[in-house]
Amino acid sequence: MNKLFTRIISRSVNSLSKNVKLASTYKAAVLREAGKPLEIQEKKPASLKPTEVRIRVVYCSVNSVDVHKFKSSTDNLPFIPGYELSGEVIERGKDVKNEQIINGEKVLGLSLSSFGGFAEQCVLDINDIWRIPGDLERKDAAVIAYGHSTALFTFSKLATIKEKDRVIITAGPAGMGLAAIDIAANVYKANVIGLVDTEERGELVRQRGAFETVAFSDTLTKECMKITDNKGTSIVYDATGEKMDSIGSCVSVGGKLFHAAPYFYKTVPTPKCHSFVSVVSLKELRLQNNNLYRSIVNDTLQLASDNIIGAHISSKYNLSQVNEAIKYIDDRKCTGKVLIQMDS
Repeated sequence: MNKLFTRIISRSVNSLSKNVKLASTYKAAVLREAGKPLEIQEKKPASLKPTEVRIRVVYCSVNSVDVHKFKSSTDNLPFIPGYELSGEVIERGKDVKNEQIINGEKVLGLSLSSFGGFAEQCVLDINDIWRIPGDLERKDAAVIAYGHSTALFTFSKLATIKEKDRVIITAGPAGMGLAAIDIAANVYKANVIGLVDTEERGELVRQRGAFETVAFSDTLTKECMKITDNKGTSIVYDATGEKMDSIGSCVSVGGKLFHAAPYFYKTVPTPKCHSFVSVVSLKELRLQNNNLYRSIVNDTLQLASDNIIGAHISSKYNLSQVNEAIKYIDDRKCTGKVLIQMDS
């Protein structure tokens, strides 16, 4: 029986590992000019390099970084935005081994350097894709990978959080802050103070585990200090780039302020005396320590598969509606992540 089972598995792997016949073209949302709407175009598949993998994209998140690039990017145009995606493997480069990935497997991809996720196909290096655990849906993988992994890296490697520690986290549109609240409250059991711009977002962050919420206002620092007995908190996590001076004043003596939205900072304010400041970037971690980067993302996927953390999808659009999705974020209507589902 064991030999028969082994032969069946072997035949299945060999069958899946063969590259399938590809369509001659695929649809993609292309940015041709900064500030202009994206155009849906037909593209021809590029040849794979030896360590690359082609993914049939099923879902791709629209992140605040994408929206920022739509408005300001003048380099490398035209280009296809989107970097947090999920789908299935349809072709592998010649150096990609069966033990790494096989055709037909459902995967998460993070294309932090070359983007390309707003398309029916996306090519990534094997080091930028992960198997999705069996209990995790692809739509959820495509919205928890970036924000949750950034927060998990910060709280596990750059800071020390004990149960019931007070932590201040800002939460705005596109879900970075909400992800950090999810990690801090549900993984580390911290008492999170969520800084929010709307009451609707305040209600959501409380549902996700925030202990208290404070609205962005001119009295933000005063209110945070009152909650913390005029001490501030040892960890402040900024995921929005807004009210940076006020937020920086909420860190305690010897505390750490983490800026987790580096694309939006022209400058970082001088930190409060006797406190420390750090800019956090998953993209930079990928370059500095790829093994740690991959481990952090794997851990995030497993936490989601175990239902310890979860995805919050604010709205879903088809690829043909990509400009509506961008406007939805730009108008600050979203409370969590916005998802693009490919039309095909």
